[in-house]
Amino acid sequence: MRFLLLFLFALPALPTSGQAIKLSDKPTKTVFAIKAIDDKTEADIPAHFIIKTSLARKKFEGNSRVGKEFEFILTRADTLDVIATAKGYQEAEELMVVTCDTCANYGYAIRLEKADSVFRNLQVNQAIRLDKVYFDQSSYHMRPESYEQLDKLVRTLQTQPALSIEIAGHTDNVGDRRLNQLLSENRAKVITNYLVRNGIPEKRLRYNGYGDTRPAAPNDVEENKRKNRRVEFVVLGK
Repeated sequence: MRFLLLFLFALPALPTSGQAIKLSDKPTKTVFAIKAIDDKTEADIPAHFIIKTSLARKKFEGNSRVGKEFEFILTRADTLDVIATAKGYQEAEELMVVTCDTCANYGYAIRLEKADSVFRNLQVNQAIRLDKVYFDQSSYHMRPESYEQLDKLVRTLQTQPALSIEIAGHTDNVGDRRLNQLLSENRAKVITNYLVRNGIPEKRLRYNGYGDTRPAAPNDVEENKRKNRRVEFVVLGK
């Protein structure tokens, strides 16, 4: 986490002799506008923000676009926990101490670093867990948030034409073993179909479901069972 202290303040104009200071002259809110930029090019990036305030105990959530910041209202000095996410970039989190409660407007750009776009240093027989591929419980319906990591696998296969892989589905030992084997196979098949739809030749792919026959950890506690409910790709050749 990166910590950034922002000290925002405004100096009011001094009144002339005999002039009263009106409380209404003091801004009662700050419009905070935030966006994300590429750490190297400083170009705007469409991003999603989750912002939590410590003192006011409020949560703001929204998106910025190219040329358009995400705006929210602060009504007091506060500490902000800001989380920014964007496709193809590493998540960033910054803690901001905003001391200004008299500034009408404030803008800030959070810098994001690009995520690694391909899987690297692959070795034959190596198994890589697809830890950001998600399915509905007891189902082979794949959730849309899985696409980002699968797109990374697509790019890996595109940039390494000799690479061939197996998609391997696994489960824990809870429930009917036959159904678990079928579930693991269908999940592996869904991922393989996604790769084919995105231009990867079928001859470079195969899929298998192993059910609970190849556990990554003992099926004794829930934490270990979660480790066993997984999908991996295994390097067959390169």
